Amino acid sequence: MKNTKISLKLLTLIIFCLIVCVSISTINAEINFKNKEHANEKIINITKYFSIPEVREQNDFLNIYLNESNSLLSKSGEPILPVFLETFEFPLGTKIKELNCFSSDFGEMKLSKKIKLSSEPSTVECESAEENEINDNFYFKNQLFPEEIYSYKISGGLNRNNEYTTFLTVQLSPIRYNPLVNNIKYAKVINLEIIYEEPSDIYVFPNEYDLLIISYDNFAPLLKPLIDHKNSHGIKTITVTLNDIYNSVFFPVEGRDNPEKIKYFIKNAVENWSVKYVMLVGNYVKMPIRYVNLETDKGEKYEELEFISDLYYSDIFDYEGNFSNWDTDNDGIYGEWPYPENLSMSDDVDLCPDVYIGRLACMYGFEVKILVDKIIEYEENSFESNWFNNIIVVGGDTFNEINYGYNTNYDEGIEANKKALEFMESFKAVKIWTSLGNLTTSNIQNEVSKGSGFLYFCGHGNPSQWGTHENSDNNWTEGVFLRDMLKFTNDGRYPILMVGGCHNSQFDVSLLNLLKDPQHSLYYSTWVPECWSWFSVAKKGGGAIASIGSSGYGCVGIGDWYGNGIPDCIEGFDGWFETQFFRLYNEENIDILGETYGQLIVDYVNNFPVYTYRWDGKVVETHVLFGDPSLKIGGYQ
Repeated sequence: MKNTKISLKLLTLIIFCLIVCVSISTINAEINFKNKEHANEKIINITKYFSIPEVREQNDFLNIYLNESNSLLSKSGEPILPVFLETFEFPLGTKIKELNCFSSDFGEMKLSKKIKLSSEPSTVECESAEENEINDNFYFKNQLFPEEIYSYKISGGLNRNNEYTTFLTVQLSPIRYNPLVNNIKYAKVINLEIIYEEPSDIYVFPNEYDLLIISYDNFAPLLKPLIDHKNSHGIKTITVTLNDIYNSVFFPVEGRDNPEKIKYFIKNAVENWSVKYVMLVGNYVKMPIRYVNLETDKGEKYEELEFISDLYYSDIFDYEGNFSNWDTDNDGIYGEWPYPENLSMSDDVDLCPDVYIGRLACMYGFEVKILVDKIIEYEENSFESNWFNNIIVVGGDTFNEINYGYNTNYDEGIEANKKALEFMESFKAVKIWTSLGNLTTSNIQNEVSKGSGFLYFCGHGNPSQWGTHENSDNNWTEGVFLRDMLKFTNDGRYPILMVGGCHNSQFDVSLLNLLKDPQHSLYYSTWVPECWSWFSVAKKGGGAIASIGSSGYGCVGIGDWYGNGIPDCIEGFDGWFETQFFRLYNEENIDILGETYGQLIVDYVNNFPVYTYRWDGKVVETHVLFGDPSLKIGGYQ
């Protein structure tokens, strides 16, 4: 009888637990995670529920909306469709064994018009979007787009906690479009099963150093005050020269050429010293660079077949923990992505940073001294300074979209500025805009000279200048040339500079280019002694403490192609990239410069098709950080 009572109590307890579990499952029905273990494998189960799509007309086309979507399919020449993205984090080296997707509760909808196709991003001048609007070949396809209801990508890098991480980003496509039949099929329920196996050894390395400075040999002695300063603030720092690397002073030299030898050294420094930040000291002559062969516009007006990418030095591991050499076909061409548009990349590149890279692109020793002094002064004296709470934004009408068939009239540069200000609400905004009539060279000089924590230019550029347009005016406004920066007198009040514009950070420039190719160097302004972004950082007694900009052609979405009331210039490409930097700093409180910039790259990789759409890949590959990656934004307390 006693045993019977125990059994009844046990049965009652089991029933109660089942009721609680069912209740919890019902409450969390939208996304339900379950972790199971079978041998060494683990399983995550996800259930996602979707509502019925909404269809809206936009002129001669339709746009499809979905309440639960958080991203869009927007590759040029393909239909714009809402999707749902979810990124999962695992220890680096985790193997994704299997992904299984099951959908149910289907619906179908006949459409009265075609779904709008996405347009090309714009670079220097606004090309006709009408050419991209109708693609007869696509509309005659009798198949569902996308073909699968889910897809995924895997990358490896540092997460928000600076842990070596395998990122799995899953894209759910509950709405699929048949262009020939002109209908959509949609799923209201999608179940996803992820089967994975974590590595037996987690990537944890001996904590010897935080900051590795790789220096041109003659510059190394000039860095000692900076090393002492960094060590005094708990940033354990070591300087290594190029000769140290090439002569195997610390680790056996590996690599086919000098950039790869440097990259292998960084890998060894990560694995043996737990280095988190890497500062390269030297311009393109004194510190080797890697040219990346991601081709755009080949044979056309804005052809670009290669550009500098310092991200090469930052992307050390792939998602399995292997060395990411950016030349997986071993042909000596790095980051190869041949043209035309329909070709896929020839080399596998991971793109997520495994160390935080910054470069002091110094040509001369006196520039090293200037930067050492500026960094020390900034970190020692900026904290709680009134000037730091200012943010200066400069912009105008980057593209005149009305001339090219758009029904919007956005000032793209100003819209990007506004988005940055949304993320920086606690800062005092200084607006220098064409719409306010105050965008002049002298006004920019005056405001910069007062000091600010951040400075954001958004428009057009080249290695020698930055500029923009008045609304619906193809003439150039006043801008900022290299010579104009000489009048920046903000000594001790240095901003972090973000610049939106083509080639402002192309630092393989030289007066010698006038002799090598006069016509090309004059047209593209590659004859200047130093590029625009670096010139501001290297200026003594003023300028910026660091800068972020592009070494190649930028790309911007124009108009409102999706018709959601949000300017395309901030929904993707350079505009999204530039403005999200401010969100990461001010809303997520990531206040170490290299980490802010590095997590910006991680977010772009996880949110955009960088492996399948060359323009998205180019966004992260072209951007360069000039400055100290270990810089404490706003200084030490």
